[in-house]
Amino acid sequence: MTASGGTVSSSVSDGLVKLESRSPVLSYLARLDDGFEFISPANYSSENARPEDYRDVLKAISEACEKSLPDGIIILHGTDTMAYFAQIAVRVLSRFAIPFVITGSKIPPDSEGTDAFKNIDFAVRQVKEGNSGIVFTTHEGVPAIVPADKVTSPDIYGDYGVWPDSADIDFSGERYKRAAEAFLASETLHRIQVIPAAPTPGILDEGFDTVLITCHHSGTADVKLVPKVRKWRAKGIRCFMAPVPRNSNIYESRAMLEAAGAEALPGMPPEGAWAEALVT
Repeated sequence: MTASGGTVSSSVSDGLVKLESRSPVLSYLARLDDGFEFISPANYSSENARPEDYRDVLKAISEACEKSLPDGIIILHGTDTMAYFAQIAVRVLSRFAIPFVITGSKIPPDSEGTDAFKNIDFAVRQVKEGNSGIVFTTHEGVPAIVPADKVTSPDIYGDYGVWPDSADIDFSGERYKRAAEAFLASETLHRIQVIPAAPTPGILDEGFDTVLITCHHSGTADVKLVPKVRKWRAKGIRCFMAPVPRNSNIYESRAMLEAAGAEALPGMPPEGAWAEALVT
């Protein structure tokens, strides 16, 4: 069991939700007496999380697994960026071939109507059954699990979605094992410029080594973007496009970007493509 901050590791005082150094759910976990080994490598609010925070948490989990492989892993995390964390986690933890579940809560555990304990109970059950993914309680009050590699960010109700065109990728293979080891050992992570699918998006000229064009199938081929991709690729800057469908006609704008050197990442939601750009 790992805690890394977020609402599930918070308490309310005078109407203000604050992170706690010791999660209020720990005493509950102790009463479950399920043989948990607890580590807390970081404490951050998920809305302010950095890629380095994700790396440090997953590095601590990986080191614990290498010392004594557990039957499964439960990670407590904030909900805001949980989908991004999960997409990195599946690329890093799959090499251990054990179930892992990431869960949190929409309401702090010391508040009325909290979903924290329901989520933890369901997460424990999922791990025991050999399932992996994100566990949450829907706004209808029903516990649910979404696969970590197919998860998309929460909607207005805080419910996570499943990417409808997901590819089945073997994250336990040698390629991702090597990528995970390099990611965890790296002092300096990839600096990603994300270009949104919006008219005339803002584009930086420096300070990054990777570009992710969130093109939503057609390409986002702004008049300034195609020559910039050519220029970036000539400098060795990696350029990715996602999400793009796995089987369909290719829009002219996407073809222009691919011809300029951008690599399409079919079958991945934006969160997965971001994790792919960061880890590989």
